[in-house]
Amino acid sequence: MAGIKSSPQKETLLLRGARVLSGGEDLGRPAIFVSGGRIAAIGAEATKKARGSGCSRLDCSGYTLTPGFVDLHTHGAAGVDFVEATAAEFEFAMQHYLAHGVTSLLVSLYPTSWAKSLKVLERVSGFIRQGHGLGVAFGIHLEGPFVSPARPGALPRSYFRSPSLKELRQLLAAGDGLVRTMTLAPELTGGKGLIQLCRKNGVVPAFGHSNSDYEGTRTAISHGIRYATHLFNAMNGIHHRSPGAVTALLEDPRVSVEVISDGHHVDPPALRLINRLKNEERVILVSDSIQACGLADGRYQFAGVDVYLKEGVVRQKNGTLAGSALTLERALEVQVKQAGEPLEKAVRYCTQNPARAAGISRSAGTIAAGRRADLVLLDAKFRVKATWLGGALMHSRGRLS
Repeated sequence: MAGIKSSPQKETLLLRGARVLSGGEDLGRPAIFVSGGRIAAIGAEATKKARGSGCSRLDCSGYTLTPGFVDLHTHGAAGVDFVEATAAEFEFAMQHYLAHGVTSLLVSLYPTSWAKSLKVLERVSGFIRQGHGLGVAFGIHLEGPFVSPARPGALPRSYFRSPSLKELRQLLAAGDGLVRTMTLAPELTGGKGLIQLCRKNGVVPAFGHSNSDYEGTRTAISHGIRYATHLFNAMNGIHHRSPGAVTALLEDPRVSVEVISDGHHVDPPALRLINRLKNEERVILVSDSIQACGLADGRYQFAGVDVYLKEGVVRQKNGTLAGSALTLERALEVQVKQAGEPLEKAVRYCTQNPARAAGISRSAGTIAAGRRADLVLLDAKFRVKATWLGGALMHSRGRLS
């Protein structure tokens, strides 16, 4: 497999004419000057700095420019499963993400045997530390193993484990300081300790694959839960006499919620409910993609089980949804066309909000002077026309003027 070139050329570039969206706002059509891998200036100052610089000038009229997308929950794509990936496969997968606008991501790992889980963490953290894939992957998300057997979703229940602070320390050590988020079921005996140890080590404890009820979820929030993995999925939903975990997560303004915005994991009316109830700073679009993403309909594998991709949806043989084949550009389209959300807000959900939740907002997630030049150019059909990573053009579809 071909990998990403190890030292892409950073451009000195003036982007003009695009509608610029950042921070949930439409900034109009200011010029953007990119130099040294960063956004050097915006607006009139950008035009001024470009004079005499010898920079390339790109006419982006008719397109929309956004920050690079940030995906905090993805298990793989383009035939690559991160749990099984070699270094070459890891790099190959990053090409897929860049082609779909993702410039920063967390590698999501599902539970396996204990010995294998530690080895996988060591291997993946090594890929990231060694710069494979040009730093697109900046950390790791552990989806388990301290989750509820009552709410496995498509995760392998046989590898779930009871909460153990000793084992959590082993996982974090194997991850070499790169574990950024961890999905756990707080109602399990010892769950409070997991939350506290995660927070102590700079890891975001995420509510998910949990059988907790409304009151139990409120208790978990009081213990430090501020993030929810794929809201509505693998948790107790809303009933008028049993409010469930979803209600507690939606009503607390401190909690950010992941949303798989493909129109299948969460129906459009429920998407609209999320968007109305949650502050726009707290909604985060994720793909939860697996190796089948980007491939033709057919049979694939997820967590050691056959899954079937058909018409954009991945399911186990019994019908259980098994991750997704979603890209974040498609998630934007669903938010706008099916949930009725303004594009500028939907863009925020997959740029600024996840960057802030993962602690990388100083470098990623917004278009502002001094920020790293991770940029995406979208056409009117929400398709990625071009992606820049640190000022280097990593993907273009068709010719750029």
